Amino acid sequence: MNLYQSYADINIKLPQGKARYISKGNAGIRIPGVPDPECRRMHYPKIGIYAGSGTSHSWLWFVDMFDRMGFHAVSVLDAPAVRSGRLQQMDVLAVSGGDTVAIAEALGEDGARQLAAFITGGGVYLGACAGAYLVMNSSKPHLCHFNFAAVKITNLSKRLPTCHGMPHKFSIAYGCGHIFHPVREAVGLRLTGVPPFSSEPALLAPLYGGPGMLAPPEAQVLARYDHFTDKTVFLVDKDLAEETLISTAAALRVPMGNGQMYLFGPHFEHPHYHRANRLVANAVYRDSGRNPDGRPPVAVARDALELPASESANFIRSLRRELSNSRIVAAGFEMLPVRWLIGAKVYEPEKIRVFLDAMWRRLKPLEKRGRIWARAGVPDLLMADACETTVLLRRLKNEIDKGSDTDLIARTLFHLLQRNTMRFFELYFQTISNNLTP
Repeated sequence: MNLYQSYADINIKLPQGKARYISKGNAGIRIPGVPDPECRRMHYPKIGIYAGSGTSHSWLWFVDMFDRMGFHAVSVLDAPAVRSGRLQQMDVLAVSGGDTVAIAEALGEDGARQLAAFITGGGVYLGACAGAYLVMNSSKPHLCHFNFAAVKITNLSKRLPTCHGMPHKFSIAYGCGHIFHPVREAVGLRLTGVPPFSSEPALLAPLYGGPGMLAPPEAQVLARYDHFTDKTVFLVDKDLAEETLISTAAALRVPMGNGQMYLFGPHFEHPHYHRANRLVANAVYRDSGRNPDGRPPVAVARDALELPASESANFIRSLRRELSNSRIVAAGFEMLPVRWLIGAKVYEPEKIRVFLDAMWRRLKPLEKRGRIWARAGVPDLLMADACETTVLLRRLKNEIDKGSDTDLIARTLFHLLQRNTMRFFELYFQTISNNLTP
């Protein structure tokens, strides 16, 4: 059976109130249809994905993974949503890559307090790359509010090593030192056999700036960096890369109050790494137990409205037309030798299509639902931003062709793409989830 379909089959049954039970033991996670003495009833988890200030495009990898596995009670959250207490409605929060300091600054002290309350109250935190760095102890401004895990990193140095390639991806200043990235792309991991990472001994996952970690006594090491692959790109001398990463922790499970933090150096959620995705799903099933009686959660926002079938069809048709226009323009300059520094992250033209294609691929599933669910005004805002995106893309292409400085246009464009993609997935998951409940 297809790996994703096996999880989707479970997640179709759970929101319908059909009982499934999860057993946790040394042999890993078993999900029988009937209870046994060492199991508990499963529930359909409510998942938040942080996509606010400081994040890159990689939050969409969590979207892809959860969508394919049938986890559809998903809310895409920005910093104000976290600060206002929305986390307390969730079972899981996923934070992927980006600019860690910018994420911490956007969330602020209020966001840190909300996150701490969420985890200690029994929530599951999934932090990949920047999301892992975020909750590690630090004395630096903004980060100091998120001292949740006494994890040390091995890619921090007072003296920056010699860079052998991709200088724009190589390092970031951190106090009086630097966080440097020894390698990129696929690395080999050795699993330790600790549940929920006990289903297989080894796998591959991509590394795009995540740390090598040294675990505190209270943490469980789930996976270690084991070897480099023929796809690994070395940004430093190979010997230094091995010294920095090999045998250090690549995945940790750290308790905090009644909750758990899963910290990933590599991107286990990357959609091209199916076996790694499976382990993230197992972590969600194992520890998302804040709804112990198994009742399905309410997936659709209380203020969401069901659009008439004709209005839904017109909306999808109009959005498809505008996304098509944007994709055509964006494809025209993907290979151009241009990049933009936005905050501490470098963006290339191909990142534009990541946002556009994420929406494009979901239009057919929405169309099959017949009727769209959305908060009042959201479809109009989506269309307005989609039209503005096409305008900005054409302007950006013209300015690139003229050799002009395009940093300001690019910053505006990526902000617009991020905002509109968040709105789109709010509508998408509300529509899909509503069709799952009995």
